[in-house]
Amino acid sequence: MVRKVAKHVARNKKKYWRQISTKDVEDGLEDIRVEEMTGGRRSEQPDHILYHIDNERPLGSTSPSAEDMEVSPVVRRSVRKQREKLDLNNLNTYKILQPHSCVPPPCVDSREPKDPSSKSSKRLVETEKTVEMRRAAKKKYQNAAKQRSEAKQKTALEKADKLELVDPHVSQVYDLWGTQNEKKQQTQSLVGPVLATYLDQVHQTYDWKVPSHIVKKPSKLPAIEKPLPGISYNPTYDDHQDLLRKAVEVELEKERKELKLQKNLPAKLTQSEAEPIKKAWLKDMASGLFDDNDVDNEPTTESTSLNSVSVGKPVTVETKTTQQRNKEKTHKKKEALAKAAKEKRIQDNELFRLKSIGKEIKSAELGYKQKGEKRKIEYANRENYGTKKFGRYKFEDADLDLNLSEEITGNLRTLKAEGNLLHDRFKSLQKRNIIETRIRAKPTKTKMKKYERRSVREVGVDYRPK
Repeated sequence: MVRKVAKHVARNKKKYWRQISTKDVEDGLEDIRVEEMTGGRRSEQPDHILYHIDNERPLGSTSPSAEDMEVSPVVRRSVRKQREKLDLNNLNTYKILQPHSCVPPPCVDSREPKDPSSKSSKRLVETEKTVEMRRAAKKKYQNAAKQRSEAKQKTALEKADKLELVDPHVSQVYDLWGTQNEKKQQTQSLVGPVLATYLDQVHQTYDWKVPSHIVKKPSKLPAIEKPLPGISYNPTYDDHQDLLRKAVEVELEKERKELKLQKNLPAKLTQSEAEPIKKAWLKDMASGLFDDNDVDNEPTTESTSLNSVSVGKPVTVETKTTQQRNKEKTHKKKEALAKAAKEKRIQDNELFRLKSIGKEIKSAELGYKQKGEKRKIEYANRENYGTKKFGRYKFEDADLDLNLSEEITGNLRTLKAEGNLLHDRFKSLQKRNIIETRIRAKPTKTKMKKYERRSVREVGVDYRPK
């Protein structure tokens, strides 16, 4: 029989570990678990929970023996105690369902009430409040809409009762030659004669709602503006001079705009200035057309002489001494110190003039406020009296209708008429935003289309008639 040899196992391996019994440790841990599940650990609980002190008999007194109980003439009867009332909120069936272990659960129920002072609970309360406010606002809006619809229906019914309108499709018996029509009179008294006649024409049973843009005018300018007093056929001297002055201002404004446009455009060249540019352009365009290789390749004597002689002066570098550099450094330091002192002095002066700065701010705010009010007034005037741009062209006022001093005769028979009533009305419609700004379309002359016939085009030297 072969002898078994013990296996050589390294002592730093797990296989070499000694098997030590851990039963007592596990029993102790199990006892601790049982204690925690049945009310907590015994070592940590107070005495009044672990022990019960009997205070019915005083200490040192002996309990009565059975003989004394038999000899004593007093017959003790068991007194039936009154049954306690049943507490429905504290039944044993409910107590069994409650947890009896002191070990906290592994996970906390999110539905349990949290600390009211925590951020999450405060946020939850705020969200609930906002939700309640939104619900209340929504309910209020719904109630208001419901009340409006009921009121509208009620007013419609009242108006229908007042008008006493009937179905126009059903024939009614009435006096054809009757001069008084009670229905028409009632309608006219309520809605007016124009709308009443319209209702009679279309046989409707309700009032027509007129759109707001029909009543609102596109511009507050008058349809016919008052003419200037200087336009009269026999004006006074001052009125006529005012009219001429306005006409001169209009012409000067046109000239100013024209000069501004010409100033922004590139200036035109004169004949002498344009001549060298034209020659250079001709030279560039004619380059390569002629054989100028021999002429270009021959170096001139002037160019060789210029290349051989140096034109520029020799460059000399001046070196600074140490004394000069030190003087520059001290000068720079003094300038920096003077600059810092000046900035500090300016800051101190600004600090001492706080009141004046406050006044400046107030005056600036007042100026901004006045500008804003002025801007509002300008916007209102532009909306009410301005001319809007609807098309491609900008509106331009018509020229003033005027006669010069030598053209005024003093009577209508010999006066030369200026202006045109149709043109004036057309400009007025454009200015009041009734029609878009337009210009007179120029007549275009269509060009004649020229083409050759195929038979004529085929005629040539090799043409042979068929």
